[in-house]
Amino acid sequence: MTISIRLVIAFLSMLSFTVSAATPACFANWFCFSVDEDSQKVFVQRTRPHPVVVTLTSGVTNTPVTVDLTQDASVYVGTTSGIGHFWHTMRVLWTPGILNARHDDTVRYQFPLKPPEDYTIVQGFDGAFSHTGASRYAVDIAAAVGTPVYAARGGRVIDIKASSDSGGPEKSFADEANFIAILHADNTVGEYYHLKKNGVAVSLGDTVSTGDKIGFSGNTGFSTIPHLHFAVYRVTDQGRHQTIPFTFATSVRNLNK
Repeated sequence: MTISIRLVIAFLSMLSFTVSAATPACFANWFCFSVDEDSQKVFVQRTRPHPVVVTLTSGVTNTPVTVDLTQDASVYVGTTSGIGHFWHTMRVLWTPGILNARHDDTVRYQFPLKPPEDYTIVQGFDGAFSHTGASRYAVDIAAAVGTPVYAARGGRVIDIKASSDSGGPEKSFADEANFIAILHADNTVGEYYHLKKNGVAVSLGDTVSTGDKIGFSGNTGFSTIPHLHFAVYRVTDQGRHQTIPFTFATSVRNLNK
């Protein structure tokens, strides 16, 4: 069993760098903040063609500002009274996806391991160990390392990680999980976590169909046993997300557990 940690891709305190109005601050090879030296206006712009929701907290505004980056154009965030103060006070949170998606409840999801009857959900919806709050509607499926993982629903691959070979039962391992995030037609996102090292069989931007092989299960990240964590989420404001109830096309054991 495990806890699904979106902190891996949704939160980062300000990185250390030389303060310069001309030098953008970039995050996750995905988006960059910049300040116009003359007007002191602050902008954010994505650097790869995949949607991401970014929340900025800094001396620019009294409250967090959330920006839905679905296009490549730069987006005005606010105006700072001091460039150095802005760089040193900014905090950034982000989540892959599109803000406030509405789930298509008529969709039935394919079980991500085959055949379904060979696998058991060891923690389902409302699981007492870790499936609470934002992770309420998630499933953990026990599976040996290297088990093929299939897309439960088609969509576009918008985020991946495959480089980690580390995992364990402590929260300190949370950032080590390998994963795939797939954007669906209704702008929700399917997440597949704890994949093995080099266990991602798709590339950023790939379009996948339901049932396509996308990777291989593992035991990376904050994980107590080899398994696949699967959930569907929508992005909300201020760097948050919420998992969504979903239905598998075939009956499975222990979905609610």
